[in-house]
Amino acid sequence: MPVTLKESTACTQMAEVLYKFLPGSGTQRGRLTFESVAWEVGVGDLWPFGSKTTAIVGLLEQTLSTRRHSFEKLIMAIVRASIRYRHKQGDPLTRGEIDALNQALLGVSFKFPALWSEEFLRSLPIQGVKGEDPSPIPTDMGENSVPGQKAGELRRNLTDLQTRLYGLSALPNRQKAGLELEKLLSELFALFDLSPRGGFRVTGEQIDGSLELSNEYYLIEVKWDKTPVSEDALLVFRGKIEGKSAFTRGVFVSINGFSSGAIQAIARGKQPLFFLMDGYDISVVLQGSITLPDLLRAKLRHLAETGDVFLSAAQLIDR
Repeated sequence: MPVTLKESTACTQMAEVLYKFLPGSGTQRGRLTFESVAWEVGVGDLWPFGSKTTAIVGLLEQTLSTRRHSFEKLIMAIVRASIRYRHKQGDPLTRGEIDALNQALLGVSFKFPALWSEEFLRSLPIQGVKGEDPSPIPTDMGENSVPGQKAGELRRNLTDLQTRLYGLSALPNRQKAGLELEKLLSELFALFDLSPRGGFRVTGEQIDGSLELSNEYYLIEVKWDKTPVSEDALLVFRGKIEGKSAFTRGVFVSINGFSSGAIQAIARGKQPLFFLMDGYDISVVLQGSITLPDLLRAKLRHLAETGDVFLSAAQLIDR
């Protein structure tokens, strides 16, 4: 059964997350690669030729399409192999990477209990230990920092927010988790001096918050649904923006991402007034892989140049 467009999009996102887990090909005895792991679980014949990213996407899509019963076995084998391989490299697999993988897996309707286990997640480092400074955050953040804030202090604050975010994923009360997420994001925006404002109501509408970026104001919508956000939620948010001033723009944050149909439909026929962030975007900011202002400006520029409302942080980090 062919994969759906939604599943294909999720496989691409998954491949971006998995890229650093293992080397691409090579089946020499004892060598851990995506290809060797695929053979180990009985889907090695589905490993295609091509670039590493293309091959990973192909392996995931073909396994879903022709041997869906082997998909969990494949993902779990990749994670186990990566734990061993990355440990030997002195660059251990991190909790942030597993969290991003879990979010991507939701896009193909899978949630593997072993990967969501708090015991397992707590056993992983927040960041890798390879090298002395895994984060690109400079010593002086300039306009991207709260006045007087140093890089070390910023990293500690980001690590604290990251730990809290992972804790929220285990809360049984998802409404409470969503409210706590709004507070967490407000603190994250404040760390980068984006002048956040918490939730408020305007003529009967609930606004989750706002921020200031490059002297312009953006309304914030935050969702942590079990499934990717659909077009309907994006249309409601666009209505909130259109009901304000001609200068109002927005940022829609969905931890579990957006359906491919929603992303395509929201930009059809009308000029986009907002751009999107998902859980992976938030995760890489909390890991220190990119600063929040840099990510927001890149997304804004991508929107202005292409009309696309979503640019993944993975595309920026790989450049």
